[in-house]
Amino acid sequence: MTLHPHNQSTPPLEIHVEVTTTLAADFTGGFERLVRSTLIGLQDSEAGRHLTVTPATWTGGGYRRLTDSELAYLGTHPPGGTNRRRADRYGALTPMLRRVAALPGVGPTREYVKNQRRRWMVSPAMKALNMGLPRYGSVWFDLEPSWNDPEPRSELLARLRAEGVITAALIADVMPELNPQWFDPNQVRRFGDWLQAHLEHSALFVCISQRTADDLQTVARRRGFTGELNTVVVPLGADGPRKSTETTDLPEEIGRYLLTVGTLEPRKNHEFLLDAFDRLSRRHDDLGLILVGRQGWLTEDLADRIRAHPLFGRRLLWPDTVDDGQLAWLYENAFLTVAPSLYEGLGVPVMEALRYRSPTISSTGGALPEAGAGCTSEFDPEDLDALCVMIERHLLDPEHHRELVERAEQYEAPTWSDSAMAMGDALRSLSDVSPIDFPSPGMTE
Repeated sequence: MTLHPHNQSTPPLEIHVEVTTTLAADFTGGFERLVRSTLIGLQDSEAGRHLTVTPATWTGGGYRRLTDSELAYLGTHPPGGTNRRRADRYGALTPMLRRVAALPGVGPTREYVKNQRRRWMVSPAMKALNMGLPRYGSVWFDLEPSWNDPEPRSELLARLRAEGVITAALIADVMPELNPQWFDPNQVRRFGDWLQAHLEHSALFVCISQRTADDLQTVARRRGFTGELNTVVVPLGADGPRKSTETTDLPEEIGRYLLTVGTLEPRKNHEFLLDAFDRLSRRHDDLGLILVGRQGWLTEDLADRIRAHPLFGRRLLWPDTVDDGQLAWLYENAFLTVAPSLYEGLGVPVMEALRYRSPTISSTGGALPEAGAGCTSEFDPEDLDALCVMIERHLLDPEHHRELVERAEQYEAPTWSDSAMAMGDALRSLSDVSPIDFPSPGMTE
C-alpha cells in the first residue's frame, strides 16, 4: 500500500507509517479500524495528494516494507476480537500467570524473545523488503499504538531526527497518564516512555478530539514541557454499510435490548451498566443487554460475573467475534445504545450508533459529549440511580423515547473519507517544517 499522488511539479512528501501492531491483530477494534481506514482513505487521489504513504513493519532488526498479502490484509476489517483471553486456557494458574506478566521485567523479556524468533525466520525474499532509515526531509508517523512496538521511541525518534526525518504521532488519548489505575503497570510504563519521546522530538500531534488535545497539553506541562504543542484535531469516521445485510437471531426472551460496544476494560464502566441492568431487568421482563467487545485487561472478575449471571445466554448476551454486518444489525435494532465509559478519547461507538439512527444515551466521560454532537442524552458515569431513571423513563414513556429517536435521526455522521482528507492536510503541513532545526513542540525552557 505505497500510495502515490498524481504527477506534481514538486516531489511528494514521503510518509512512513509503522503498522506492526495492526498487522499482528487478527481482529478489528477501535485502533485497528482507525489505522486501516486511514490508510485506505489516503489512497484517494485528493486525500493523498502530494503524499507518498508507505506502511512499514518491524522485523526484529529493523523495518521493512509490506508484502502484497500484508497490504491486502490492511485493506480489510476482520470481525471484532474474541471475548476469550488466551491466558484463560490455564485454568487455576491464570491469576498467577497474569501477576507474573505484570512484573516490570517480563514484558521487555517477552518482546526480546519474540524479536529473536522473528529474526531467525526472515527469508531472503523478506530481506529484499528491508528499509534503511527514511530519507532526509521525510516523515515518520506513529499512527498506531506504537508504545507496544519493539523499537523504543526514545532511541528511534532521536535517531530519525538526527538524520533529518520529521516525526509525528496520533494521540487518541492520554489515559495511562491521567488514570494509571485503569491499566497494568507495563502499559503505563510503555506509554509514558513513548509519550516522553514524542514530546521531546515530534513536530506534530494529531488528536482525535479537542478533549484529547487539551489533555495532552496538560500532561505535557506536568512532565515539564512548557511550549505550546502543535496539535491538529482530526475527526474520525463513523460510516459503514448503510443498512445491515444480515439478521441476528436473539433469544425469544429478549424484546427490547440495551447495546454497548467496546472492549471490556476498567474505564469502559461495564460493571456500572451491568448493575443498572440487574435493577431494571427485574421490573421489565423483556429487557435484554448485549455487550459487544473482546475481553481486555483487568476485567477477570467482571468476565466471571457476566458468564455466571443467571440471565447469561437468555437476556444477557456477550457474543463472540461480531463482524460489521452483525454490528450494524444490532445498532439498527437496539432499543437504546448505551455508552457508560468513565472516559473516552472520542467515542466512535456513539458516532456509529447515531449513524445507524440508534437512540443513544451517553456518559459525560471525556470526549463523549463531542462524539454525541448534541444528539444523545447524557448521564454521570458514577450516578447509578440517574442512569436507571433515565433508561426506565424510555421503557415506560414511548413519546419520550421517540424524541431521542428523532435526535438520532438528525445526526450527520462524519465519514472515514472526511477523516482521511483531514489527516492528509495535517501531514501535508509538515512540508513546511525544517528537517534540521524544527523546534520540539514540547521543548522546555
